[in-house]
Amino acid sequence: MMMVFIPWDIYFTSNGIWGFSDAYTIGWKIAGLPIEEWLFFMCIPYACLFTYHCMKYFFPKEPWPFFSRAVLLLTAIGFIVVGFMNTAKWYSFTAHLLSGCFLLLHIFILRSKYLGWFALTFVLVFPFFLISNGVLTGVDFWKYSLLNFHPEEIVRSVVWYNNEHNLGIRIFSMPLDDIAYGMLMLLLVTTVFEKMEVKRS
Repeated sequence: MMMVFIPWDIYFTSNGIWGFSDAYTIGWKIAGLPIEEWLFFMCIPYACLFTYHCMKYFFPKEPWPFFSRAVLLLTAIGFIVVGFMNTAKWYSFTAHLLSGCFLLLHIFILRSKYLGWFALTFVLVFPFFLISNGVLTGVDFWKYSLLNFHPEEIVRSVVWYNNEHNLGIRIFSMPLDDIAYGMLMLLLVTTVFEKMEVKRS
């Protein structure tokens, strides 16, 4: 997952699409990214995979396979439409388009048999994703509206965003685009995990 997300992160950071506050990081950087960002890409995917593995343990039969695929198909179409409607906004365009296309790849080409577990895991981790992302994107995120159309009012953040390159809509302080980004991140690590499980068995 880091092979995809770290270069993406480095490029976007170097071009001012997002960045990191010196006030909330210790100052150690690798390739322009704070050490905390590198650790984020190790700890968060591992925690999500652990949750995913628990879902498979507690629900041996894939939950709601048809419903999950239908919802993910609609999500993929929505992501792709949003991506192409925002081609000039680099974060919106790349996150939505990549996530939407990767979902379609799983549904129609790979015909993955684990999308029900993936969807359940994403729903379960989303509240915690929202809280942790809220702290990162607006230290006191709970002070903002649930649907926040004024991201310029966010005062304190660990990660800041150039609003010219995202939808300009926040859930509290988290960019709405982060949903597509988070889904892509979780689906990518889940895919690799499942491929490794097949080889191991």
